[in-house]
Amino acid sequence: MKEFMKTKTVTYNLMSFTGFKSLYVFSLLLEAPKSYAEICEAFKNHEFIKEAISIDTLRVYLTSLKRAGCEIVRTKRAEGSKYKLVSHPFQLEINEEQINALAKVYKNISKNVSLEEMIILDKFLRKLVSLIANPLLEETYKKVTVFKGINMVLLEDLMRHCKAKEQITFLYDSPKNGKKELQILTDKIDFSNGKLYLYGTGFEYKQYGYFLVSRIEKIMSIALHKTDLSGIEVYTVGYELKGNLPELKLGDDEKIIETKNDNTVLVEYKSSNMFMIKQKILSYGCACKVVYPESVRDEIIATLKEMRAGYIDGTD
Repeated sequence: MKEFMKTKTVTYNLMSFTGFKSLYVFSLLLEAPKSYAEICEAFKNHEFIKEAISIDTLRVYLTSLKRAGCEIVRTKRAEGSKYKLVSHPFQLEINEEQINALAKVYKNISKNVSLEEMIILDKFLRKLVSLIANPLLEETYKKVTVFKGINMVLLEDLMRHCKAKEQITFLYDSPKNGKKELQILTDKIDFSNGKLYLYGTGFEYKQYGYFLVSRIEKIMSIALHKTDLSGIEVYTVGYELKGNLPELKLGDDEKIIETKNDNTVLVEYKSSNMFMIKQKILSYGCACKVVYPESVRDEIIATLKEMRAGYIDGTD
């Protein structure tokens, strides 16, 4: 301790040789069965140990672990003659009440954190599932995870491309048209109604759009030079919105340009995708009214009339 307080550095001399090395062997076997050669290699590459061990010394460490309650067996030669950790007394346990509480916390947190933070939280939960042998925990995780059906490696690649605003081509499994390659100038990845979407300007229809990440199979290519999309038509829509303004969450393409006294705001929304505009306006119901332009206002009115007609057998 005096040496550590003086140098603030952990050295080989500060360790209990047998205790530390026994714990290191335990950590290696927790990862996967290991052969004597693999354990030696790990010891040589360790930051502090930096040397191999004899087979007799390894047996000493294994005996220490067995006396602590670990069950360790050696596999057959055909399986690599590896040391396998069958069970140990340090196994984490969790009951049904704790699992339900964990699921509730996960759901609540998922509504209020960024995508990056959600990935960290999900990794933590997956780690718990791997460490705790409880079928109910695994089943609960599969139900609550917001990344159901998503390739996490692919997701992190997409996030990197979005951060750099890169132009990519990816293979998309469309529910209507089947698998097809799509090219997009990436913008962001975000949640909507509990599902994860990739947003960006697509080249097929020359407009901003979104795609379910769970339906993206792989990235086909990354363009070295971005295509100039400055000529794409962008709609600027102003709408009045009434309601609980402190809870109002605007998108990246929206901004409040006027606040009125009657708990109403005038919001301006810019998008090249008319479907997204209509979807946004209609999602607010009667609390929202389009102010400009007249063409979009007429589109919304026509859509509302069609909806009304569907409820009263086609009459106006």
